[in-house]
Amino acid sequence: MKGLTTLTKEARAQSSFEQAGADDEEDLMEKKKEDGEWQAPLWTRGLVVKPDEKQIKSQVRLWGILTALGLALPPVIDYLGRFTWLVCVAQLTFRGMSSEQMDRGGMGMSFNAGGGGGHRKVAFALGFGIWITGLLLIYGLMPAWAKGQRWTGLVAFAMQNLIFGTASCWLQPYKG
Repeated sequence: MKGLTTLTKEARAQSSFEQAGADDEEDLMEKKKEDGEWQAPLWTRGLVVKPDEKQIKSQVRLWGILTALGLALPPVIDYLGRFTWLVCVAQLTFRGMSSEQMDRGGMGMSFNAGGGGGHRKVAFALGFGIWITGLLLIYGLMPAWAKGQRWTGLVAFAMQNLIFGTASCWLQPYKG
């Protein structure tokens, strides 16, 4: 019986300590709410990273080739426009990872990459969101006289690729 009583006292002491700690955390949260200080979600911290010269050159090359392909083969624009957001997702997923962490020598073609899976979900959501938001901005801000022209699809495709390239340069969901 004596051993059980000792354990119970220790459990009570630990429980009261946890409750006191919880009160401190609640007080801290109340103070933050009173200050009106807004805290950004954790997944957004460190998301914007200034690109280096190598990153800029590789993104200009990639998105420039895709845009030139659309210019050279206009019927392909409809198909490329549906899938280029996945290229953006891949670029976001693998930005910041070392080539040792990626499968297939860093080609960025496999989604079984190293690191935690959380950054892949963020990259997917960002890529999809950038695609939809970009399309809404491009077609929403396009003047009425430019809509329905023969070259409208190419201009929209080039602008979408510019948006994808900018996002691929500046956003880095991987925190490794």
